[in-house]
Amino acid sequence: MNGETRSNQGYEIIEGCTIGNTELVIGHHPKAPNPYVCWYCKGGDNYYWGCYCNTLEAAREKLNERYQSECQMPYNQQHDKKAKQRDGRER
Repeated sequence: MNGETRSNQGYEIIEGCTIGNTELVIGHHPKAPNPYVCWYCKGGDNYYWGCYCNTLEAAREKLNERYQSECQMPYNQQHDKKAKQRDGRER
């Protein structure tokens, strides 16, 4: 993260990553019943689809699972435009 402190619902955002236009973050709230959460985030402050966890390891596993899922989405896959334009003939 870039040094700024962000939080949502009392959870401090402690880790995050971006794939395409999707940001995934992990938040920590030491006094919450489930002290860790993995959220999707839009615009830096719109957190949604939280998965609440008891350990940082579980939150990281969820973040990794979501990251891998996002990697499979067509909108996050890079396409080789030259490969699409080729028809097997020399030009």
